[in-house]
Amino acid sequence: MSTQTEVHFCKHCRQDTTHILLLIRKKSPFEHSKHRQLKEFIAGFIKSWWVGPFLASMDDLSRHLICEQCGTTIIEE
Repeated sequence: MSTQTEVHFCKHCRQDTTHILLLIRKKSPFEHSKHRQLKEFIAGFIKSWWVGPFLASMDDLSRHLICEQCGTTIIEE
C-alpha cells in the first residue's frame, strides 16, 4: 500500500500539519437492489462514456485526510 502525505491546515491543531491521504470507495446507490451488478455496470458505463473513465472512477472515491499529530479526520467528497 502506498502512503501519500500532504500538508494542510488542521482546525484542531490550528497550524499547517502533515496529513495522511486515504482514498475510500463510496457506498453504491444500488446497495439493496435486486440486480445490483447489472445496474452498477450500466451506470458506470454511461458515466465513463459521458465524462471519461478516469473522472468516472475518481467520482466513486472520497478523500480522507488524517492529521499525523492529533488524528483528526477531514473528509473531502
